Amino acid sequence: MRLSEPEGDELDCTTIVVGRSASQSGCLVVGHNEDDAHRLVVRHHIVKAGEHPAATRLRDGTLLYREPHTSLELPVPDDTLAYDWTELVGQDFADSFLNSEGVSICCDSAAGTREQQPELERGGIGHFLPQLVAEQAHSAREGVLLAGRLVEAYGYCDARIITIADQHAAWVFHIPGGHEWLAERVPDDAVVLLPNYLISRQVDLANTDWFLASADLETHAIQRGWYDPTGTEPFDFKGAYGPPQINASPLSTSRQQTGFFLLTGREFPLDNMPFSCAPQHPVALGDVMACLRCVAPHGQSTRQALEMSGSFHKNVAQTTMRPISVWTTQESSVTELRSQAPGPQSVTVWRASGIPDELPYTPWYPLAMMEIALGYPDPYATGDPDHLDMSSAFWTFRLFVTAVDSDYARRIAEVQTAVLPLEEQAIAADKLLQNMRVDTDTSGEAIARLLTACGEGLGMEALSICRELLRQWQTNSERTPFRA
Repeated sequence: MRLSEPEGDELDCTTIVVGRSASQSGCLVVGHNEDDAHRLVVRHHIVKAGEHPAATRLRDGTLLYREPHTSLELPVPDDTLAYDWTELVGQDFADSFLNSEGVSICCDSAAGTREQQPELERGGIGHFLPQLVAEQAHSAREGVLLAGRLVEAYGYCDARIITIADQHAAWVFHIPGGHEWLAERVPDDAVVLLPNYLISRQVDLANTDWFLASADLETHAIQRGWYDPTGTEPFDFKGAYGPPQINASPLSTSRQQTGFFLLTGREFPLDNMPFSCAPQHPVALGDVMACLRCVAPHGQSTRQALEMSGSFHKNVAQTTMRPISVWTTQESSVTELRSQAPGPQSVTVWRASGIPDELPYTPWYPLAMMEIALGYPDPYATGDPDHLDMSSAFWTFRLFVTAVDSDYARRIAEVQTAVLPLEEQAIAADKLLQNMRVDTDTSGEAIARLLTACGEGLGMEALSICRELLRQWQTNSERTPFRA
């Protein structure tokens, strides 16, 4: 089985990109729901410059990464950047990164492509590709070119789409499998909805300001019989490399349609989705959060799911097309990348540590944490997948969303009453922090410490609220079910 082949809908992540002039704040925004089978422990780390987690050092001093699914050994440079690492324990293709240069990286399965090179499952790069980009890229474009060189050199063992962004530009990097790749830049005045299939259509490979690709992208498709250059149709990347059954799958097309409608007010046919679309009004931070929290596909209702017993989100999946927020959403994030802000204030990462419609988003400031060499508080940095520990943020949020999901119709209003004021407080605090400027009385380090303390305080407050609601439900002799 292809590593990217989904078992149902549980592996289908969703990514949203909002261009700088399309956003209300004037910053580039990347939203991402990380969806994976089962529930995985999520840990957060700050990796210092020159550190190499999971690397092996040979006797001659050479550093190597060994791919977990293949026999490939990859050289690692000694001089690497600091980065923020969101680790999903036990899942090799789900981690996300933000490095000290403000380069953001998140990944989505590509569900399936026409490419079939099974030998790459024994030798291609995979898990360590985004980490190598995070360690070395000083810009999104540089990250794309580095990833392209790695794919061309080693081949990719799967099919995947990686969003690589910085404060100036965002690129959607498609890997259909093998040694071919294509990256398309997101227009500054548009939004992109990425739902686990190839989304780039007609591409102008001569225009390297907007398209970057392996040299043989088109000729490879011709040799495989996926594209006829003598015909009347121009080269369509999605049409060439994406199988018709995947391109038409409602698991992906309905999410893309839903997201576009929520963010732009426009409805596109499921069989003809664009790469990007200009919104009718500037997209606010709350708009992106609402889209990632959406539990109903466009034009469909959750009424039947609310009336059924058991897991609300699983009931939705049975009664409608696949929505954006689902039971297997491990974490949801919205990253704001600002070109107009200095140093540690230039990036805010909003996180809901589980199913986002049941939790608050709170801000974290990774660049500030890197500047003062401070890691995440223990509850967010630790978590044992085999030991239930309520001191861990992961286990607290997991039990909380399990309890909410099992009685969604009754509990969601109570949850929103408790957690949304915290989110509103966090958004107000973030605006104040962004307006602070370094002057003779306020050092950059002091601002970094203030940002870090604010993020940690709000993150711990979210934990406290969820623990208190769990305690109240248990005190009232209500059963809080748990699913492994």
